[in-house]
Amino acid sequence: MDALTKTLLQVSLGGSAWVLLLLLGLSVASVAVMIERGWLYFRHRFPEHHFVAELKPLLRERNWPQVIALCRESKALEPQVLLAGLRHIAQGKEAVQEAMEGERVHIGLLLEKRLSFLGTLGANAPFIGLFGTVLGIIHAFKDLALTEGGGGPAVMAGIAEALVATAVGLLVAIPAVVMYNFFHRRLHVVLERSRGLGQLLLAQMSEPTVSETSRPLPRQAGGQT
Repeated sequence: MDALTKTLLQVSLGGSAWVLLLLLGLSVASVAVMIERGWLYFRHRFPEHHFVAELKPLLRERNWPQVIALCRESKALEPQVLLAGLRHIAQGKEAVQEAMEGERVHIGLLLEKRLSFLGTLGANAPFIGLFGTVLGIIHAFKDLALTEGGGGPAVMAGIAEALVATAVGLLVAIPAVVMYNFFHRRLHVVLERSRGLGQLLLAQMSEPTVSETSRPLPRQAGGQT
């Protein structure tokens, strides 16, 4: 056995205790991320039907000051996209659309923050647990080699303890994956709702005003309109 193998074996003989501590720390961090993200979505919850019911009449009247006031009163993220476009209403439809798209990207980055940690943890925690199990099995077989007879029960007990690391890895990974999918779905819903509000504004800007529709057609030569 060469020196490198002996060194790695000595490290492995430390068992899986430190792997369990690592998984415990990662579990605490993942719970903290879940709570923080959950509070963010709760704090910015959006009463869509009530908001849209108030918004549509104001848009039809093109009462921009009231629409801006309505968006500012809301704590949700979706109206902030609409508000970003309304700030550029005097510059035309294209400027409004660009402003809303930029705000939507900003909100997407805000909601996606720390989600990569949950996704990575959910994908890799089982492998960390499996690594701890392998270390525990190495330790158990080393004890078997040092035990003179009757070492079978002790080895089985060591292997059983080693499998705890795999179980803990799965226990950490499953909630992380579930919450990652849940928050990612909520992110998609928020962005689609904000896109819908933006489409309402852009559609209203494309419609002619009442004064334009009631304006008489120019008379042609011969007195015909």
